[in-house]
Amino acid sequence: MKRLLTPLLILCALLTLTVLAAGADSRSVSITLDGAPLDMPEAYITQEGVTMVPLRVLAEALGFHVSWDSASRTASISREAPEAVPEEPPEEPKPPLSALVVLDPGHGGSASGAVYGGVAEKDLNLAIASQAARLLEEAGLTVLMTRRDDQDVSLYRRSGLANTYGADLFVSVHCNASLTNPEARGVYTAAADRQGEGWVLAEVLRQTMMAAAGAEDMGTEPRPNLAVLRTAQVPAALVECGYMSTPAELELLCQPDYQLQLAQGIAEGVLTYLAQSR
Repeated sequence: MKRLLTPLLILCALLTLTVLAAGADSRSVSITLDGAPLDMPEAYITQEGVTMVPLRVLAEALGFHVSWDSASRTASISREAPEAVPEEPPEEPKPPLSALVVLDPGHGGSASGAVYGGVAEKDLNLAIASQAARLLEEAGLTVLMTRRDDQDVSLYRRSGLANTYGADLFVSVHCNASLTNPEARGVYTAAADRQGEGWVLAEVLRQTMMAAAGAEDMGTEPRPNLAVLRTAQVPAALVECGYMSTPAELELLCQPDYQLQLAQGIAEGVLTYLAQSR
């Protein structure tokens, strides 16, 4: 330490360092270096009359560098600036998400869809699709929803979102109703035709949704008349989660636990299809 302080003492001898008491009743001091005041609010005079001056401020004012090793409680003074401690390497960038999925909660806004027992289909569709979106995002996929609240969305805007962003697939979520079969129950899916990837997606979704929810099988059909399927330029399927026209199934569809099961089936179907198609 004596060797380190020698250059500091020599420099002090070449400069005029003045230490003055700030007041008769005060323990604080003011310090000037060659007539210029130094900002040292920590400097003070002890009860024993010893003047305490912070080493770092004084040394740096004289052009030295001070470093502190907390482990050994050692202050080091040097002419050269200490070597910079290398910063922690930045975190590795996360790999790009593996797929972009568009989920379409059917209807919305002024379009209620089917209404039974005071329950609007648009609300059930949104509840189930939102849960499926969350599950897919947790699995690492990017999910775009055609709506996240109760708003009007045109048919062509729904498939158009998938087309514009080049989505890996498109799933439109609905609930069903039957005017002829009061006991109809189960999951139904549709695609524009039997030849495209949309048909494969629809078949996978039907199987995974039935397994997740313990639902009955209402089959898969080609539905080229449905605009969201016909105009989609990516693999597209429509799922009907159950029959609102059947009171027992409507009661199920309104239960959050059953909605989650259906959402799990949709998410599992999407992930299964993507794994099979790559």
